[in-house]
Amino acid sequence: MIAGEASLQIEILQSLYRFVGERIKAKPQEWVPLNDLANEYQGIYQAIKSRKAEARVLRPIGLTLDTFITRQREMSASIVADLTKEIINFDMPAIEAIVSGVDDTGAHIYVVNNTEVTCRDAIGFAAIGAGYWHANSQFMFAGHNRNRPLPETLLLTYAAKRRAEVAPGVGAGTDMFSVGPGPGTYGPILKEIIDDVDKIYKRTRARAAQSIKKSNQEVNKYVEQLGTQAAAQEQRTPTPNPTEKTNGAESTGEEGTGTAKPN
Repeated sequence: MIAGEASLQIEILQSLYRFVGERIKAKPQEWVPLNDLANEYQGIYQAIKSRKAEARVLRPIGLTLDTFITRQREMSASIVADLTKEIINFDMPAIEAIVSGVDDTGAHIYVVNNTEVTCRDAIGFAAIGAGYWHANSQFMFAGHNRNRPLPETLLLTYAAKRRAEVAPGVGAGTDMFSVGPGPGTYGPILKEIIDDVDKIYKRTRARAAQSIKKSNQEVNKYVEQLGTQAAAQEQRTPTPNPTEKTNGAESTGEEGTGTAKPN
């Protein structure tokens, strides 16, 4: 599953399909390990980046990556440093991919982006694209792990996608599929099932909204009670006489002008 700049993704996937075809032809009795697929995807991306950086940075000055390496002694250190920095920091479109499936070692989830490959087997979920943060939050708040039952995972995954729809660019359409349990097994989840899960999701959301409304009413009532108690407490507290000192040094009467000062 991919996200990001479409033309670059197509270029990567075309090379990846060739890699898989050659691997199957060479070892038809072995499943391609998911880890190999994820690393090959990243390797193809890096090769494309190097090729584009060479064309943009080096070819205008008559160099290739190979000649740049072999002729560095002929160049000043500052030029070598500047060119190396430009190649390393060459700007590429942001892309991501989820590489998931079942191989001979079990089910795996890998996430690949511009810089790295990460394995998500331990946490048991992954999300990419514009709404990834919202989807990830749904999984995390639910305490999801790889041992969660399939029915609960189905509803949670659907809910995570629906939550992600608040992000710009995430559409309302939803496709779902299942992989496994055996290597090579795959099947789309029927639209009728997705529609039924959507009904469960909407009922859950409605109950949650009602619960939140009730909680807001309770907390508003509680804060009002605190305000009432504070006002009553303020009314019960006597106001001290501004001319009276508590240390007993001086005192005045309410009537007359006499004063008394103890020895």
